[in-house]
Amino acid sequence: MPKMTAGDLKALLSAERYDALSAMAASKLSDERASALNYYMGNMSKDMPAPDGRSKAVSSDVADTVEGLMPPLMEIFAAGEEVVQFAPVGPEDVAAAEQETDYVNHVFMQQNPGFLVLYSFIKDALLSKVGVVKVWWECRQEVERETYLDQPDDAFALIVSQPGVEIVEHTEREVSLPHAEEPRSKSASTRVSDPLSAASRSMSSPPSFETGASRPPQDEGGGRPQDEGLPRPKLHDVTIEIRRTRECARAEGVTPEEFGISRRARSIKDTDYCFHDVFRTESQLIAQGYDREQVKKLPSYTLAHTIEEQARDTVNESTLRQGDDGLNTSSRLIRITEHYVRMDYEGNDEAALYRCTTAGEEGELLLRDGAPDVVREDVIPFAAMTPVIVTHRFFGRSIADLVMDIQRIKTALLRALLDNAYLANNPRIEVPESHATETTLDDLLVSRPGGIVRTKTPGGLSVIEHPDIGNHVFPLLQYQDATREWRTGVSRQGQGVDPNALQNQVATIANQMFNASQAKVKLIGRIFAETGIRDLFSLLHMTIRKNGSQAQTVRLRNQWVTVDPRDWRARNYMTINVGLGTGSKAEQLAQLQLIIGAQKEAIAAGLVSAKNLFHSAKELVKLAGHKNVDAFFTPPGAPADSNDPAAAPIQPPPDAKHAEIAAKAQTEQAKISADAAHQKMKLDAQLAFEREKFALEKELKLLDLQIARERHQQDMQRSAIKTIADAANAAAPAQ
Repeated sequence: MPKMTAGDLKALLSAERYDALSAMAASKLSDERASALNYYMGNMSKDMPAPDGRSKAVSSDVADTVEGLMPPLMEIFAAGEEVVQFAPVGPEDVAAAEQETDYVNHVFMQQNPGFLVLYSFIKDALLSKVGVVKVWWECRQEVERETYLDQPDDAFALIVSQPGVEIVEHTEREVSLPHAEEPRSKSASTRVSDPLSAASRSMSSPPSFETGASRPPQDEGGGRPQDEGLPRPKLHDVTIEIRRTRECARAEGVTPEEFGISRRARSIKDTDYCFHDVFRTESQLIAQGYDREQVKKLPSYTLAHTIEEQARDTVNESTLRQGDDGLNTSSRLIRITEHYVRMDYEGNDEAALYRCTTAGEEGELLLRDGAPDVVREDVIPFAAMTPVIVTHRFFGRSIADLVMDIQRIKTALLRALLDNAYLANNPRIEVPESHATETTLDDLLVSRPGGIVRTKTPGGLSVIEHPDIGNHVFPLLQYQDATREWRTGVSRQGQGVDPNALQNQVATIANQMFNASQAKVKLIGRIFAETGIRDLFSLLHMTIRKNGSQAQTVRLRNQWVTVDPRDWRARNYMTINVGLGTGSKAEQLAQLQLIIGAQKEAIAAGLVSAKNLFHSAKELVKLAGHKNVDAFFTPPGAPADSNDPAAAPIQPPPDAKHAEIAAKAQTEQAKISADAAHQKMKLDAQLAFEREKFALEKELKLLDLQIARERHQQDMQRSAIKTIADAANAAAPAQ
């Protein structure tokens, strides 16, 4: 088959666009989304027009519910440092996955208005059934003009030698050299004695207008100047333009009525056709390389042509647009449509995805470099999500769809209550004709405090009593509020605006009620995380990986690192870090404190490492609302900064238990030493006592022996004396 012609391609795109489920072709979708926007803005004139003289009050349930859901959902996705985390595909891929996670989150939150993109993404989904975000690679030229005055030659050469510099304007002028100093051999008397000649020389060379320096004087003989042979410097006035090429991945929210998709689509990934209406100025299209003559002939975009766009217009900025297209044609808006269609464009019986660009209501194919702007693409660069999924359908239900009927009912009840109050303040009056004069009705029609009503006889007027409906209306309003809370999960308790919500309730019941009201909010957050947010960051990662042509040096985790997207691998798996399923922030902090306490106890058993403790500290800092973890904790193994001694990690103090055990052991040792010394002193004393006792006993024994010896000697002497006496006595009778 031959290649598709421009006419066939234009017909195919027109047919696909007409059949697509968009704001122009799907009247039900457009009506529902426009009604949701009107209800959000408080405009119910279409469904509930207020008669003249009656209350025009409108209940704001749609706006209250949507705005009540935005804070918790934005906190889920944008409160932390990382919106998503890419999971590694192997043990060797852990460091690369962490770096890619940091860089992609950096690109989304720093190089793009990430918070605002998420805000519009979520709010469009809550209000208009589907939120859409587009991701693309942007390459733009930035021109910066600078002007330098009175630059010398060397500075001028340095300025114009910079890369990307283009000289726009340049002027130069010569600067005269100052007069050379006279020889010092000339006497001072000569210089002083001739003041008139010196004055005449200075007057003959007035100051230069440009530099303020005196022109060089001529010699006394009226000859040529003394610096005639020297090269004269120049001063330059130059205006330059510096052209820089900026490339980065871009993400931007898409207005729901500017996006359309095939009726047969179940998701963006498997659709065969979708389109996106964008609005560009004439100068932007020419700068992007489109044919100048064709762009000049394209019609201007003037009026809002859809009811959704008109409903979104709150201050009539586009209803009666009267621009200066005739005076400033370069800034006139042109409607451009980007079609993403799977078709057999080459005629080889193989359908592929192409991006085709058309302009205007007629769908004229734009030309670039003389050929239609038809570019082959790998994926459709859109991510979409809906808060209430209708299974097997692309469009789900919005939160506004769940609340619009409640807003109608509450508006009717509120108007009836106010009308009843108006009638109570200005009741109807029964006037008998027999008591009325020609001026009675005129007086009654003028209602003012202290007004006079003229009648024929007193007591002729009677007030018609109107029943008070407040006792019946307020319970109905409370019932509708309870129904809204049950449908959406947005409650006064969850918003913290009901001071009486916890009266006569124990903490457990109040906690159960709070968790039940938050269940629907968490479910919406999980749906967003697993659909639109996941697709958004998958597209962002793929766009950076495919188009990043050079390494970038960025600051990640408080360190300057070099990131080269050309080395990345495809990431089909990621973890959405949305903090769901683990309770509120207070509950997460309490659980983390329990984990940290258990880690402290497990240190003695060797079950916890420094890396585990740092990870707990990191999660604690994140839950506390701080993004820079390194400002509070130093990663284990991080090198110390030699230029900042205060940044070195503090040595951990000794363990209290270990210190207690050591002190106890030291006390026991001192006690043992004291006991040993006491025992030694006791033994020494006992030994000295025994030694002294032995000496005393020895001395006593010796004394006993001496006494015994002396006694024996005395006995011997007495025995001898007795023997002598006996012998003498015996001899005496014999004589």
